[in-house]
Amino acid sequence: MAEPRALSDLIVATAHQKAGAAQTKLNPDLLAEKPRHAILAGLRLVAHALAGDGYTLVPSGPKLVRKHGDLTFQLNIQSDRNNIAGCRAAIWVHPAVYSRSFTAWSRNHDSAWIRPNAPFPLAFFGAQIGDFCEPRGWMEWDFADAATRDVVAEDLVRTMRDNILPIFTIFDGPMEGVAALADRDWPPPDRILGYLLSQGQGEAAEKALNRYLAERPRVEAQFHSLLGKFAAEGFPAFRDLGVADLAAFAVATAYPWRPSLV
Repeated sequence: MAEPRALSDLIVATAHQKAGAAQTKLNPDLLAEKPRHAILAGLRLVAHALAGDGYTLVPSGPKLVRKHGDLTFQLNIQSDRNNIAGCRAAIWVHPAVYSRSFTAWSRNHDSAWIRPNAPFPLAFFGAQIGDFCEPRGWMEWDFADAATRDVVAEDLVRTMRDNILPIFTIFDGPMEGVAALADRDWPPPDRILGYLLSQGQGEAAEKALNRYLAERPRVEAQFHSLLGKFAAEGFPAFRDLGVADLAAFAVATAYPWRPSLV
């Protein structure tokens, strides 16, 4: 069963994996199953289990995808660059939610802080799957062993059902539920706020931001200080994250927001 790992454990494991991958390149097993083949075999098992939930496997990603109206729910798969044929076929999963209207809205708001010219769909919600688990940590699944591949796939499906799919269903419901996600400290709140604005939910976005700030007094003080600074002096030359990112987003979107702002 996959368990969230602390950063220190991840660093040690990565060092060992790099050493093993380097050694394998010197003495490759030409008959061993390639990591990509093993990964796709494992993901087919996962896709079969999630087919009833509306998810299909896109091998070219690879990713598992479900579409619902304006939204696309994706489980993006990243493979470890230190995978070894016949020994390691590890993946990392990154859940994400995309919206066509949010992408269009972002492009129509001319601010480098919102990436208006991005030539790809913009996810407004997402993170590494371990960020949604308790305890939080980095998680991976290894499909290298064909004998246990079904067990690994079942564990990944269980993790998705317990931690990700319930969150995804929130986006199928009322906007109040979506707005509440801004409080959770998963992705930065500006992405959820941007999605609300793209749906004409300016009032909901403002309430969500005010609630987020009220629960974090130190962040609130920094936010209002930077909000005034950016409004008077413009944005810094380089994009920052955290409170500065949130304040710049507010300035770029003409905060405070009107109830029907799109």
